[in-house]
Amino acid sequence: MDMTDYQIEHFHRNGFVFVPNPLGDDAMFEIDRRQRAVEPEWLQAEWAEGFNRGACQFFMVGEPLLQAVERPEFVGMARRILGCENVHVGACGLGDASKIVSADGRLLQQVHWHADGGPDVRQVSMRTALDRHDSSNAPLRVLPGTHVRSREEVEEELRQIEIATGQHDEMPELLFASHPREVEVILDPRWTLVWTPSCWHATGVKTAAGPRRAMAWNYFPSGGRKRDVEALKFAIEGWEDWSDDRKRLWGLVV
Repeated sequence: MDMTDYQIEHFHRNGFVFVPNPLGDDAMFEIDRRQRAVEPEWLQAEWAEGFNRGACQFFMVGEPLLQAVERPEFVGMARRILGCENVHVGACGLGDASKIVSADGRLLQQVHWHADGGPDVRQVSMRTALDRHDSSNAPLRVLPGTHVRSREEVEEELRQIEIATGQHDEMPELLFASHPREVEVILDPRWTLVWTPSCWHATGVKTAAGPRRAMAWNYFPSGGRKRDVEALKFAIEGWEDWSDDRKRLWGLVV
């Protein structure tokens, strides 16, 4: 799957682009099956402090997801967007992120506005839904172009829009209000969102019954983030026997 120059330009200007999901029905079915199988054990497990729970579920699924990340189509897109030959996976996750975030006691199952990085962070993330994320199923909301703006500037802009809702007596810390230029991403499993989490994003409110699952992983250039390496070593037996190329792609060696 070759990306066009216009798609690359759209990514760099807006922070995202859509491509057809290259995995195919059989691979998606197997990932879905394994996710459902491991979720009960994942929910009961006590993970070490500092481990990302979504990454732990990702690694519990095992080879079907590892092989998806290693597909030449995905790696090739990451290389083109980042403009370098050597890339590695620095973060990943599987499951319902809005459910994890809302565990802090907030009234609605909704992720607030935030950015996982800034203009100085080079990264590209592949995000594919296992369930359709429509307007009732807490869809991702992206604010195009904010990956190249300062965090302080964008945060203040969102805060002022939040205050303008008239719901607050004090300066709000968590920001949810709609921005006039946001894009609500209705993510269907037939499509993959190729984006940078340095772009400010939130979710809508989940009002529909049923699951809201997605899988995602981030590629970085050499020297970039390696958040989930220790979780990988803990969750996957036999990683020491991987080839050097596979270890390099997963950030285990330089």
